[in-house]
Amino acid sequence: MTRDGRKPVIGLSLGLHDFGDYAGVGFQRPLALAGGVGFGLPRVSGYLADALDACDGILLGGGRDIDPTCYGQEPSEHLTHTDPRRDAFELELVERSLDRGLPLLGMCRGIQMLNVALGGTLVQDVALKPEWSEHPSDRGWKAWKEVERSSLEGEEEVPEHPRHSISVEPGSRLHAALGVEEIEVDSFHHQALDAVAPDLRVVARAPDGVVEAVELDGDGYVLAVQWELQEEWRVDRRFLEPFAQLVEAARAR
Repeated sequence: MTRDGRKPVIGLSLGLHDFGDYAGVGFQRPLALAGGVGFGLPRVSGYLADALDACDGILLGGGRDIDPTCYGQEPSEHLTHTDPRRDAFELELVERSLDRGLPLLGMCRGIQMLNVALGGTLVQDVALKPEWSEHPSDRGWKAWKEVERSSLEGEEEVPEHPRHSISVEPGSRLHAALGVEEIEVDSFHHQALDAVAPDLRVVARAPDGVVEAVELDGDGYVLAVQWELQEEWRVDRRFLEPFAQLVEAARAR
């Protein structure tokens, strides 16, 4: 509980076009298990400051590709659907949240948006880098749709999907959460971080070098990962710990 006796409120920025009902379950459930309350952030013009007044922390969820013009590139043939309105909203959201010192947790698109907002760039498709051409992905998101369906229906078993190991930096927030230096994660994404923003520190990589997690140095809690963290806890309960870290940081704040 916070000092006024309520559970910490975590503002959620999610991809509403593609997730549908899942947006109200998949990202909310691990937060609830960690003791927080998810609050869908409204994108009403001029309302962000009021919305952030009600939040103790922020979660940046998955969704469509970020428009490459946000990081100084032209779209390639590998780009899928984009959501420019969400891009503009989240660029402002990240800036204002960090200015306020709000704890922040990002996943999938969330790590990419954090990186872009702080001046980094993306690879529009992992196939564009020869050394990443074999990186596990989910072309067409067929496996993801099965995982999403099973999550909505409350199934205990997670359908088969692409996975790979990651190496975690000792002493990082992610290492404190998971307690190991190597662990396996899901791998649905087709984009990845290229130039990492100067303020961010890489704390996990895949064997091929793809950045899998970053943190913002300092006392405030800022962690973002490349995988679908909101589902990975169903495979390994240790992945609830980053949500617990976020909720605890929000409570302490």
